[in-house]
Amino acid sequence: MKFVDPKTDIAFKKIFGDQAHKNILIEFLNELLELEYPIADVKISNSYQARRAH
Repeated sequence: MKFVDPKTDIAFKKIFGDQAHKNILIEFLNELLELEYPIADVKISNSYQARRAH
């Protein structure tokens, strides 16, 4: 089985930018940031921006 590299933009967005995987994002942020109060919820918005033609 071949896995996708999560360091690529597309894979990162698929793993962490999907409302269905919100719990994975919350766990990732809490581990990474080590905040005094852990993150309990996040709002994922569409950050896709199409290229503008010049």
